[in-house]
Amino acid sequence: MTSIEKQSPPSGPEAPAASFASLFTFKSFRSRLVVFLLCLLLPVLGGIFYYVNQNNEEYTEETINTYLELGANVFDFTRQQQAYTLEAITGSLTWDFGFRAAYATNDPATLFDAALNVLERSLGIADMLMIADLDNQIIIDTELQGGEMLIGTWLELVQEADASEEGIAEKIVTIGEDPYQLIALPLYLPRQVAWIIGGFALDDGFVQQVSDTIVSDVSILRLQPGQPSEIVASTLITARQPILLGQLQTEADYFDNLQRIDFGDEEYTTLLRSLYQDPLSGGQILAAIQRSYDENNENVLQFRNLLIQFYSLVIVLSLIAVIYLARSITNPLSHLANAVKRIEAGDYAKQVAVRSKDELGELADSVNSMASGLAEKEKVRDLLGKVVSHQIAEELLSNPVELGGEERTATILFSDIRGFTSFCEDLPPQEVLEELNKVLSCISDIVEAHNGVVDKFQGDAVMALFGAPVSSRDDAVNAMAAGLKIIAEVGSAENPLSACVGINTGLVVAGNLGSANRLNYSVIGDAVNLAARLESLTRLYNVANIVSAASKAAAPDFVYRELDEVQVVGKSRSVSIYELVGTVDSVTPEKQAELALFAAALAAYRQQDWARAREQFTQLLETCDNRELHQVFLQRIKHYEDNSPGPDWQGVYTFDKK
Repeated sequence: MTSIEKQSPPSGPEAPAASFASLFTFKSFRSRLVVFLLCLLLPVLGGIFYYVNQNNEEYTEETINTYLELGANVFDFTRQQQAYTLEAITGSLTWDFGFRAAYATNDPATLFDAALNVLERSLGIADMLMIADLDNQIIIDTELQGGEMLIGTWLELVQEADASEEGIAEKIVTIGEDPYQLIALPLYLPRQVAWIIGGFALDDGFVQQVSDTIVSDVSILRLQPGQPSEIVASTLITARQPILLGQLQTEADYFDNLQRIDFGDEEYTTLLRSLYQDPLSGGQILAAIQRSYDENNENVLQFRNLLIQFYSLVIVLSLIAVIYLARSITNPLSHLANAVKRIEAGDYAKQVAVRSKDELGELADSVNSMASGLAEKEKVRDLLGKVVSHQIAEELLSNPVELGGEERTATILFSDIRGFTSFCEDLPPQEVLEELNKVLSCISDIVEAHNGVVDKFQGDAVMALFGAPVSSRDDAVNAMAAGLKIIAEVGSAENPLSACVGINTGLVVAGNLGSANRLNYSVIGDAVNLAARLESLTRLYNVANIVSAASKAAAPDFVYRELDEVQVVGKSRSVSIYELVGTVDSVTPEKQAELALFAAALAAYRQQDWARAREQFTQLLETCDNRELHQVFLQRIKHYEDNSPGPDWQGVYTFDKK
């Protein structure tokens, strides 16, 4: 029983490499093209998508930054513009005759009404007015705060105005719950007699005005040390204001830097500006300019979605194109592969349809031409195989056909049919041909069944080769077995025919013989001539076969009978000839006794012991079937008794004719 070893999977550094390589092993060309396309498109499209998306996000960030910076500048400009307007309004009181008259008569009620009239005519620019004398005593206050003297931040405002070259100062002061932008300037009648302080509230109305201008949300925050931050005015909805306070970083490091506020359903980008900081308390008034990040990013998201859709469409169309391209390649290749398989199986008739003029069309033409050529070659092979042996046909088709040959050791078998001439004497030619073909077909089949090659037919004779053009170690054995089979098969037919065989082994020249226009594969040499001579000697010795000593030595596992030592015509040296009796298990004891007695008689014959040789051959003549064989030696003994061969005779009989 043969054991099969199970191969273990690769280990060590080769294992990952083998696993990685197995990922790129494809069963179809179509899969290879699809994977190649995806490996090519996905990184390229992914890189482009990442680059475009990154630039769009950066552009969105820069756009929002620009909007917020612009919004902050607009906020500052609006506040400053209102301050200038407030300055002009309050400054107009200096030149108002009624106001000057009221102040000269020290009529607070008239001054109060005049101040309210100024506020009304300011169209919302000014929200409060206060007049204080040079002793910082409050004369009127439209906000009715109840103070009599300027103190704290109010006093600082007047002092800063008095110290400035222009005589004007600004400050943010909390009145009630709202921060006010204040401006202080002197009242001249014609010399300075008092201070006029005007202001406008930084309240919801102000931030809404700014928000409408900059299209961004605006919030005013108040920070007091030790107290939570609070929003005093904002355009944000109430629900978002606590979220803004919770996420907004109000440290000085975050001023003028962008912050992202997440309101859950929407993100805002926030820019923080400091409006005022109290140097004593540390309290601050801050402005937060905000713009929706998601709203500005909506176009980017839409563009991203369009880009994704476009890339998906590109991939789908590319896959369709690749699949179509792969089908246009794999389908013809599949047809070509099937055609090649049919050719491999020997079917050369069906042609591949050529539908294109590209390389695939050229390949299809080549396959069709190959099929036609192989069909022609197979036809020649089949025809040649009927003229010569299959092995010779293969030799002629496989190698260049040229005159010449090579030396090799081969066993040559010559077979002839005894009695064929007399058998065919009264038959018509057609029947003679039919009978001859039957016998020759039988012999040819036996030769080929024993790995031999029929070299040629010569009338009713056959020349067969064992060892040319293809040699093996059992060529001589095969020749012996074929010879026995030929003798048995031809002799068993229902006719008076029998076969005689001559076999010799030796060095021959095998190759193509003849002319450049007409040649024949065959063998020539002394070994061939000797095999032919041995076949012809079978009639003299009345045996079915004769083999040479060289063939006997090459196939020792058979039973032989040495017939004689002869020198045939054309040979200068003698050869020992043998009869192939059969296989060891086919020879009976009686036959063994006959062979032993013949060997003893032959030995006496060679020793020129004519009396003993005559006695033993006479005994064999009386007891054996082959009387002619023993009669040959009895006649020779009678001849040598009358004509002594001499003391140097070695038992060799010389033939003087073929």
